[in-house]
Amino acid sequence: MKKKSSNLLRSSVIIFTFISCLLFSSIQSTAYSNNLPDKNLSCTNFSASFGDTALFGNSEDGGLNHPLGMDPLSSRMFYYSADAEGYGCAFVGWYWEEISVSIQGGMNDQGLCYDLTGIPDTPVNTPPNPTYTVAGNWITKDVLRLNANVSEVIDFFKSCDWSGYWWYQWLFADAFGDIVIISPGTDGELVFTRKTTGEDGFLTQTNFNRANNKSGTYPCWRYEASYELLSEIESEEDLTPEKFNEILEAVHFPKRGGSFTHYSNAFDPINKMLYLNYMGQFYETAEINVTEELDFSGSKAVPISDYFSEETAEKGFDSYKKWKRTFIFVYRVLPITAIVLIIVGIVVGIYFLIKKLKKRMISKNKE
Repeated sequence: MKKKSSNLLRSSVIIFTFISCLLFSSIQSTAYSNNLPDKNLSCTNFSASFGDTALFGNSEDGGLNHPLGMDPLSSRMFYYSADAEGYGCAFVGWYWEEISVSIQGGMNDQGLCYDLTGIPDTPVNTPPNPTYTVAGNWITKDVLRLNANVSEVIDFFKSCDWSGYWWYQWLFADAFGDIVIISPGTDGELVFTRKTTGEDGFLTQTNFNRANNKSGTYPCWRYEASYELLSEIESEEDLTPEKFNEILEAVHFPKRGGSFTHYSNAFDPINKMLYLNYMGQFYETAEINVTEELDFSGSKAVPISDYFSEETAEKGFDSYKKWKRTFIFVYRVLPITAIVLIIVGIVVGIYFLIKKLKKRMISKNKE
């Protein structure tokens, strides 16, 4: 009876360890398939122009390590009026630790708009005679303050000293229907993937390098979803804020778990309109006339939640809290639990192995 109990215990330990390993492997596989949750690598940018209509879209996503993951109520609209320093601009972003302004994308009063996505660090070359140095300057603000269209941005970027490397890629669109994705190439030179003025079409990007898809999370379900829906646009009549809202909803998190969508926005660079969604609540869209918002002198910051009803703001925050609890359980508690179970299984297994070897040695000595 004692031998049977011992064999049963050993079998249970083996099964227990095997299941723990499967659990840990499954969690790691899920994390990878969800585009590396808890990294700042989950955003989607896209733009399209057909005829006399142009739109630009962005989904701002991230895990708990994302600044908005740590402080979801810090998202802001930042407005800077036109002055001697440059064009008037409306930016989406957040306050970092309640003191620093973090600009992530925007549109200026000329209709030039942009956003960016995180990609793996890539070395870039310094041009012979740079006229702008990224180090010590505020490139995410200056690029809209100093440029009016995509062609100017391309010339501006070619003259920038990027301090040795990139960790992101940019998508720009303007009021003339010109669109460009700017990525670091494998040779250290910038690559300009462009849809030029006068051509109907679109571009989209997520978190793999468009100039080198081996760098980043490729293939990507968000890229595929946005590409498929953008492909449905065949005329100017199809290109609407409602269509872009559909695309933003299709690529938002937590549809696939690992990240959370803190805000989604669409710019109309021709009519200078901003369409804004809050924390994955796509039933209410705020329509903001950027020209009117910039009709002042100086700068101001407005909480993104202020553009929405109290009901939408509360539902958005509730969905964030639910996602956070799930995230911590799936990506923090379960992996730690699985690791502990594996270690316990291994320790118990070693214990029985040593016990068995000792028993054999005793039996052999008796002989």
